Amino acid sequence: MFDLHKNWMELFFFAVMVIGLFLASSAAVSYSISFVSGMFAGRLICNRGHGIQFPYVVIMAGFAIGYVIGAYYGSRLVVIALFITGAILSHYLFDKKILKDTKY
Repeated sequence: MFDLHKNWMELFFFAVMVIGLFLASSAAVSYSISFVSGMFAGRLICNRGHGIQFPYVVIMAGFAIGYVIGAYYGSRLVVIALFITGAILSHYLFDKKILKDTKY
């Protein structure tokens, strides 16, 4: 029996992997969504600080893996590089207070 409050991380991992699989429709769209998704991941990591919890990392990885699998158009290596670049850039910009979150 599936117990949601114990296995929520696995459920979200699978869900975002499937969503990522279906979002990639052209090279330009794949690259854009990959970079923007990386920006969201970097924001989440920055907001959580150094104590980011393992489930969040797994969910971000699940989306990235599903998105790379579904990226039929364009280079998968570029998709991964843009996701990582977006995450690093976003983390840096939020950490240096160049970009600000609305709740702070």
